[in-house]
Amino acid sequence: MFISISYLCFILIEKGNYNDFLIAKNDNDLHMIRQQHTLEKHRDSMIKTIDKLKKKSTGTSQKGNKKISKAVSSRKKKLERHGIEKDEHGHRSTVQKAGTGIRAGSINNLDASTRKKQSYRELLKRNDINVAPVPDKAVQFIFGDTNCTWGEPLISALDIGHGFGITNKIGTSTASKEKGMLFDSIDLCVGEGSTICILGENSSGKTTLLKLLAKDKGMQPLEGEVHYAHNANVSYFDQHKADELIVDGIDKYGSCTSSVALLCQMFPKKNEQDIRSELNNFGLGSQQVSTHIQFLSGGERCRLCLAMMMLEEPHVLLLDEISNHLDPESVEALGYGLKKWNGTIVLVSHDVHLIRLLEGICYVLVGNEGKLRRLEGGIDSYLKIMATTTE
Repeated sequence: MFISISYLCFILIEKGNYNDFLIAKNDNDLHMIRQQHTLEKHRDSMIKTIDKLKKKSTGTSQKGNKKISKAVSSRKKKLERHGIEKDEHGHRSTVQKAGTGIRAGSINNLDASTRKKQSYRELLKRNDINVAPVPDKAVQFIFGDTNCTWGEPLISALDIGHGFGITNKIGTSTASKEKGMLFDSIDLCVGEGSTICILGENSSGKTTLLKLLAKDKGMQPLEGEVHYAHNANVSYFDQHKADELIVDGIDKYGSCTSSVALLCQMFPKKNEQDIRSELNNFGLGSQQVSTHIQFLSGGERCRLCLAMMMLEEPHVLLLDEISNHLDPESVEALGYGLKKWNGTIVLVSHDVHLIRLLEGICYVLVGNEGKLRRLEGGIDSYLKIMATTTE
């Protein structure tokens, strides 16, 4: 199988970050599609030639038919070998298995699952957007569509402030940041169908802000108020939720709790088939859903938490460090799934790649000022600012 020079160099040199790898991988994907498109054109040309020879055979003499039949047979053999590489001795591989020199896109290669009913010509037209294939079904995150018809902000944070060790100041007019306050005078409107990414350094108060937006365990700001649109469902993913799920599941629902059993007890109005279907949407098959939750990996528990949230039929997802337990392939699939979802998302994350995938509106919580500021230019602009301030 051919691979691009840049991708090969990246593998051999083993330098660069994950973003460099994605660039190299994208180059390789583009090269493979172009190669497959060329093979497809050659294959179509050979098939047309065979058809013409077959038509020509009608009405000719027996000797002529024999000659044409021989030519057709020769071209059919050539077509069957088309796309199979030769080894260093000039011999073609006879074992039709992946990795034995079969070019992607050849007639011998099973590539139908990645084409998604599109020709390579159509795939090439998508080059400017993205040539990477849709994430594999095994790692996909499928978020069921929600009904959003409010036409107004679903969450409105009005002049909120919070800190620790401070007396509750609701009803006062103080707006300046005091000692012990994480932030103050923050206004944020989460529009229907929008995606918001909150950036900032550690300990700047991002998680606290998200908890206030989620009203987690009845948490209220010391200053200002948080309002929800009427009947808007908000689901919150705490960054420790996947780990705490083991203890909470055992304490509340017994020591023999599997994923499906846990969700059946949490959502008694849902039937088991619907729950299993939701778990399957997040890559948890029959084996995982029957396994005790303490034996699931961190990534599998993260998927379980997302399935749990979607069973709440949310209109807004508040996600705090959702990618902590996920590998790069799963993060890619998560970004793909969230991007397709028609609901509203507020994300706190240090995962640069996930933030890029979502292409949301970026805000920065400036720790020393305690203010939330909108950032034009997105995550890349933020990284440039951080790079200049650390030099």
